[in-house]
Amino acid sequence: MKKPSTRQAIRKILVPTDFSPHSERAADYAAMLADGFQAEIVLLHVVEPFPYSVTDTMTVINHGEALKTIAASLLENARAKLEQSGAAVEAHLTRGVPYEEILAWAGKKKIDLIVMGTRGRTGVGHFLLGSVADRVVHLAPCPVLTMTAAKGGSKSARRKR
Repeated sequence: MKKPSTRQAIRKILVPTDFSPHSERAADYAAMLADGFQAEIVLLHVVEPFPYSVTDTMTVINHGEALKTIAASLLENARAKLEQSGAAVEAHLTRGVPYEEILAWAGKKKIDLIVMGTRGRTGVGHFLLGSVADRVVHLAPCPVLTMTAAKGGSKSARRKR
C-alpha cells in the first residue's frame, strides 16, 4: 500500500525585490523553480515611507512620486524578464515597511514559498540595520529561500525554516 504524500505543492512563489543583484538572482532562481513546479510568481516591490523627521511636505510628496515612478518602471522590467523565462507573473508595487508588506502579501496571496535576496550582513551591520530577510524568515507563514549575490561564480543559497 502506498503512503500518502506529505509534500506540499508549490503553486505560488513570492519574490520581493529591491532591484539589487541579490534580488535579481533570487528572481532568476524563482523562475527556475516556477518552471519546474508550474507555479505562478508574485513579484513585489515595497516603497518605504519617508522618515517622520522630514518636514517639507511638498518635498516628500514630490520625491515620493518620483520614487514610485522609477520603481514602477524597474518592476515592469523585472516582470518582463521573468515572463521571458515562461513564468506566469503578476507584479505589485506597494508602500510600507518592507517586511510587514512581504508578510501581508504572503498571507493575502496564499503564497507557498518566498524566494528573496539578502545582503548577508552579520555582526554590527546586521544589528544596527536589521534585516528584512531575517524578519521574513522568522515570521513567514511559509518556507523562505534566501539568496546572496554570487561571488566568483559560486552559488550560495540556503533554505531557512
